[in-house]
Amino acid sequence: MATPITVGERIVLHLAQYSKNQSDFDAPFEVSQDGIGEALRISRAHAAIELKKLKEAGTVAEKISHIRAGAVKRKVYFLTQVGEDKARNLKDFATRQGIEILPLLDLKKCKGEELWAQLNPELRALLLKAVVFRKPFKRALLPQANISLLPEDREGIVEIPPSLQSSIPALVDKIALKEAHSFAADYWLAEGDYVERLHHLLQANRALEAHMLLANRGRQMARSAGIELLASLKGMDPVMPRYAKEVRWIKGESARRNGDTAYGLQVASEMMLTGDPEELLDGLELKGRITMINGRPQEALSMFEQVKLQRPSPLLDCDIAMCLGQLGRKEEAVALIGSIGRKGGIHDPDMLEEVYARKGEVLAHIGRNEEAIANYSKALGLARPGDKRGIYKAMAACYDALDMKDKAREYSRKALKK
Repeated sequence: MATPITVGERIVLHLAQYSKNQSDFDAPFEVSQDGIGEALRISRAHAAIELKKLKEAGTVAEKISHIRAGAVKRKVYFLTQVGEDKARNLKDFATRQGIEILPLLDLKKCKGEELWAQLNPELRALLLKAVVFRKPFKRALLPQANISLLPEDREGIVEIPPSLQSSIPALVDKIALKEAHSFAADYWLAEGDYVERLHHLLQANRALEAHMLLANRGRQMARSAGIELLASLKGMDPVMPRYAKEVRWIKGESARRNGDTAYGLQVASEMMLTGDPEELLDGLELKGRITMINGRPQEALSMFEQVKLQRPSPLLDCDIAMCLGQLGRKEEAVALIGSIGRKGGIHDPDMLEEVYARKGEVLAHIGRNEEAIANYSKALGLARPGDKRGIYKAMAACYDALDMKDKAREYSRKALKK
């Protein structure tokens, strides 16, 4: 059922908030067509049609004015005396009918507690499902309501204001909150965003599914995801023994890639104390990588050589080459880099991308920027899923070192995109 407050009446109620600004030299953005449309979650064209009707009825007046922080003058709208009277009558009508006005207006300005108090149980359930999402999501996912509660863009995507994301969950019981997170977890499964799914699974206490997700997708996630994944991993309760080994590896890799060396060393120690010979090597390799990050390449090299005696691998050779480069043994580093993959090749596409990227890091470190760019380009050419911003950033630095400023700017821009 539609709300008895029409779109035109919502515009009147919206503009009533800005009557005090009529004489200002710079008008608020919220009284322009774009501002009205954004606040009320309607298109600019829809706002223009409704404003035309309101002007013809003598309810609003149009003028040209500077917009705050804007470069040019634009059309802005304020209530006439007729409009002011209409706004008062609308507020009285809404009070008598028990209609919530606040969510009809700009959601960004709503205080969580005040908004929550005005909503009926159906709208509360809708809003709670929305506010647990950390990222924008499709409005069609949620049931329709009798008011335009959620801020939806032209593509039907909703992004909840941070103030509501932080305040609303504190107003509900744990069971309702877990149900909302469970709903979001299933949404992200369909969308293929496993980092967000993991977050919501953990918040919903669906621990077994979270462990299974990491067992199936965790290595891919650890190689490409950022601090959001690491935060989820660090906040996990004890993991079922069946999945514990795999989850420890994922935690360590995520810590290393996000530069959390203290946590990485903690995980490495846990891995080395399990009594599992394979995991002992995993822990020693991780400890070597963290030690290298911490600027102690000779110690790291010793650890890598111990691992290589029992379990050689192309990625380990990349680590050894980086240590050699950091120790000034550049020719040895180049020779080792050149030998990687010669015998038998590398058939795993994920590993191959990683090898090319790591070769690029070594070559860039020792100043062979053109060769580094060639390897980074091969990594990108594999078109594997995941976040490539680190490679773009590294390529930008290489182009900058080669004084190729245009290319450096091009890849710097790519590195900023999500």
